[in-house]
Amino acid sequence: MDRGRTRRFAWGLFGLGVVVLWLTVSELVGPVGGLAALACFAPALRVRTGSAQRAAAELVVAATVGLGLFVVAMFRPLAGLALPDIGVLGPYTYLATEVAFGTLALALLARAGRDALRRAGATIVVIYPLAYVWDWYTLEVGVFAIPLRTGVEFVGIPLEEHLFMVVVPALILGVHETLNERDTDP
Repeated sequence: MDRGRTRRFAWGLFGLGVVVLWLTVSELVGPVGGLAALACFAPALRVRTGSAQRAAAELVVAATVGLGLFVVAMFRPLAGLALPDIGVLGPYTYLATEVAFGTLALALLARAGRDALRRAGATIVVIYPLAYVWDWYTLEVGVFAIPLRTGVEFVGIPLEEHLFMVVVPALILGVHETLNERDTDP
């Protein structure tokens, strides 16, 4: 991320922190909202120092921590509300989530470049057999059930689980590659 984009992201994160702080003071969210605001403020104030790469990485971490804390802060006032029904796609719900997050993972890896895609592919090939055995075993012994799936099974486990074992490491590696991209500032 270049310095200009990093600064715009920092100001956006700072603005988000102001909004979250206002929501906290107004008691529309719980007191943890104050921590979420601080998580947004801290790295935004440091953008002028250090490399653009480090600043961008700090901003992404801050945004993630801030969002997590904000979600926790929302639990108190929203405790009485019903959660939205995510099963609107019926048996295709799990598959749809895998496609959505898989698309995000692929976009992050493609943005990071051909080498990132190659490294992610090699990592997934190595991890997949262990993940398969682990998944098969946990399904066999009844650790969890998957009600919102297509019902299509391949080699003893649901199709969606095969996708999950590719999408999760790809998404993690895509985020990793994005955070560790080389600083292109002169």
